[in-house]
Amino acid sequence: MQGWHKIKKYLVADLSQTQNPNAPFALRPLKNDEDAGLLNGQEPASMPQIKPLLGDNGPLAMTSTLEQNINWLKGHFSYPQNSGLVFRPFVIEQTGAVVQGMIVHLESQVDSQHLNQFVIHPLINAKLTEDQPLSVDTLKTHIVTDCHLTSTSYFGEIVHEILNSSAAIIIDGLDTAILADVKGGEKRGLESPKTENVVRGPQVGFTEDMQTNLSLLRGRLSTSDLIVESGVVGTVSQTAVSIVYLKSITNAELVNEVRRRIAAVRIDYIGDSGMLEQLIEDKPYSIYPGMLSTERPDHTAAQIADGYVAILVNNSPFALIVPTQFPLFLQTAEDRYLRWQYSSFLRIIRAIGFLMSLYLPAVYVAIANFHHEMIPTTLVLAIAGTRESIPLPVAAEAFLLESMFELIREAGVRIPSVIGPTIGIVGALILGQAAVQANIVSPIMVIVTAATALASYTIPNYNMQFTTRILRFVYLAFASFMGLIGIVLLSIILWTSWMSVNRFGVPSLAPLTPHPKNENTLLRGPLQKPLARPFSVRPQRSKKKPNGQDGAPEQGGEN
Repeated sequence: MQGWHKIKKYLVADLSQTQNPNAPFALRPLKNDEDAGLLNGQEPASMPQIKPLLGDNGPLAMTSTLEQNINWLKGHFSYPQNSGLVFRPFVIEQTGAVVQGMIVHLESQVDSQHLNQFVIHPLINAKLTEDQPLSVDTLKTHIVTDCHLTSTSYFGEIVHEILNSSAAIIIDGLDTAILADVKGGEKRGLESPKTENVVRGPQVGFTEDMQTNLSLLRGRLSTSDLIVESGVVGTVSQTAVSIVYLKSITNAELVNEVRRRIAAVRIDYIGDSGMLEQLIEDKPYSIYPGMLSTERPDHTAAQIADGYVAILVNNSPFALIVPTQFPLFLQTAEDRYLRWQYSSFLRIIRAIGFLMSLYLPAVYVAIANFHHEMIPTTLVLAIAGTRESIPLPVAAEAFLLESMFELIREAGVRIPSVIGPTIGIVGALILGQAAVQANIVSPIMVIVTAATALASYTIPNYNMQFTTRILRFVYLAFASFMGLIGIVLLSIILWTSWMSVNRFGVPSLAPLTPHPKNENTLLRGPLQKPLARPFSVRPQRSKKKPNGQDGAPEQGGEN
């Protein structure tokens, strides 16, 4: 029994309630659904924010002198050496006097028409009477009224807002700046997703603008329970990051863990969600993807409604879904829109494609080299006939064709899109046919490689495709030396190591193991049946359908 306890952690996911303080984070089983909204002793975390610029007496604050404030901004932005920063002076007429002011913004970051119409013209045309004191409230309520405005007295916040497409209004005599949101610049319009095409369903994908992406999610989840928490990551890039979840459904411990990991990121530049994914994942050396990335708003909204957390990064058209388990990598947004028989059939096809992509070349090499007795005699003779004049061993054939196909696939991605597909198809046909005619490879090996390539394209997730492409060569190497025994031993090692790892506190292979009943995995049931949210993410509300006639959501119940 002592030996069983040693290997148990690699075979069975630990769902016990006893927590080791030094153990990685894990979502604990709940006595009831309402416990999912509590942190249960976990330290509360918050999203990282802009760090203030510090002076001798704390955060660096403005003075009431216009010239001093402008000189500080010019020095901080290295003006005029640093081109692009614009200083636009103006005056506000007040009875018997004029007040000097300055508008500061980056030339390429603002909408010039919006700035002129809603900020500059109201300011230069303003005429204040004696009973109207010049103050921030007066400017907000009587002068600049058609623009979203905020105010601050700290230079750190002013610099951050200027860099993020706002215009700073600084007036002599006031120690507070007004920040007008006049964001401009070029934006990509809404387009169909590039990597997640569907036949039935919405045909719109995320863009590089975070506010556009958030509006797409809010349009699909029109509820006040939708929470968007924003922060900033990257000391140089100052990249905006948002986490999106449903307050009444998502486990509070999961949300807090996402906040904690994002706040712990220490790096100067974040350019895409893929970089953030690598910085907050559980096992950076694991070959298996730790998060689900998607460019579909409908898929993201559906996962949020199931109790997951979405992470959006500015300048990235891909959202991250956490936690992620293996079955999610074989599911698509289209599965929800088709009848359950159709979607179940497609999921089975994808599962078969995943296994073929991983094992088919290795199994063929193992049987052809070590296990001839496993195939019919006529087929053995046919294979031997095609290989009669082939100088290479079967394993070398497999490695050669797989390597050739990977070269063609990478070339098709990198060369211009107009000729990319043509090069891929023509290159595969010419090289394959030439290799067969030159007696370098056998026809059946070409068939196996082609079938493996087609099977790999049934995997809907790009990161999971990479996993199968790399592991395919590892399985080929083991099959070349040890046959089926090598394949089985390597499978035991890789699958047990995979299932022993938690991703954001959830077993990687859940709900395959552990497997709660009525879980949506390979087969999908009719929508008329009682539907439950994934048990593994410990949602606050387990049932998707409301109780009673009033449509009120369920607050408790068994999973």
